[in-house]
Amino acid sequence: MLYFIISNSEIEQVSEEELLNRIRPEDVACYYGRVGFLEVIEESDTNYWGDNILIIKGEIVTPKPKKVVETFEID
Repeated sequence: MLYFIISNSEIEQVSEEELLNRIRPEDVACYYGRVGFLEVIEESDTNYWGDNILIIKGEIVTPKPKKVVETFEID
């Protein structure tokens, strides 16, 4: 499973193992510094998140075109 971390207007894609290594609680200042974790996006501008990061679990999806026959014509 992939995780997406949004921090200070930057987005990273990391594995679960890498994420856990970066946020180990025993580290006084983890990879991201002293941070909190957002549970809800109340402000879309990351400049107002303070020292918080957002972790999203998932995968990137790409819409694919779907062809559908709407009508037929007979000559």
